[in-house]
Amino acid sequence: TAVDRFAAAFRQRAELRARVRRALTGITRRDNVDFGGLARVSHATDATDWRVEMPFVVISPDKEAEVAPIVRACLDCGLSLIPRGGGTGYTGSAVPLDPWCAVINTEKLDAIAAVEGRSLPDRAGEYPTLWCGAGAVTRRVAEVAEGAGLVFAVDPTSQDASTIGGNIAMNAG
Repeated sequence: TAVDRFAAAFRQRAELRARVRRALTGITRRDNVDFGGLARVSHATDATDWRVEMPFVVISPDKEAEVAPIVRACLDCGLSLIPRGGGTGYTGSAVPLDPWCAVINTEKLDAIAAVEGRSLPDRAGEYPTLWCGAGAVTRRVAEVAEGAGLVFAVDPTSQDASTIGGNIAMNAG
């Protein structure tokens, strides 16, 4: 019974891989979906170095517009989700706790726009704002602000590797 169950697990994983690939076809490039050991091992922990489970798949979208459809496809396939940026956090929030999870790596979502004045809801006047992607590295955002004569006051010790998405998610810096 144990041997049969072990053998069946290989078939189940292969079937789920095929199902996930089909679900993501047309949403993101095929090479953005990685079931390989290197990608999975490198996304099995964050800076805590806690290791509980390996992710089932690592997905690295090219564009922000791909994220919502990727999330829907993964949920439809029964996978739990972990959004991840630079992996510099010390809270364990990027550590897979379930072997049936997809890590969505946001590092390629690194666009940064120039600082511009914008009005904000319920506020008078214009305020300097900067739009950036979740994968924008904190130091790069600070440099853009500095170039506009401003200070981006977020200062995590990992600012050369941490990303804005992670800073927001973890209230870092």
